[in-house]
Amino acid sequence: MYASMERVKQVLDERVAQLKEFITTEINGNDVKLVIKKELYASDLLKHQNRLSLPINQLETREFLTEEERKHLEKDKELEVPLLGPTLQFHDKSMMLKKWHLTSSCSYVLKTNWNDFVKVNKDVLKEHTNIHVWSFRRDKQLCFALACIDEDA
Repeated sequence: MYASMERVKQVLDERVAQLKEFITTEINGNDVKLVIKKELYASDLLKHQNRLSLPINQLETREFLTEEERKHLEKDKELEVPLLGPTLQFHDKSMMLKKWHLTSSCSYVLKTNWNDFVKVNKDVLKEHTNIHVWSFRRDKQLCFALACIDEDA
């Protein structure tokens, strides 16, 4: 049991290092921050939902948005954001980031082209897959990266 936990940690550390290295050296990104660690649920993958939910109460940091971006989202507006996939390639269609105010909580959601992203990455984006969503800046623009952290992903 202990050896398998060590292996999972090693895989995670390797994937995080590879992602950060790619963002900073290959695509000239900066300000890399872990936004959320989550397990993909069926609702994240349903075609009629077409969104990835990032519940605010589960975020690792809320400091990934500028004050201007935060105010923009509070006005029920959206931000267009590129999404780097688990294969370290940008999805060809940007996502829209929106803040949803739910009855008892709030969530950020990546939406609009989410289903296309899932389809392109169907081999690794499955129910119960553990993912990390990272934010970074590229030429001051907010971008996101999604990394699958399961050992076999």
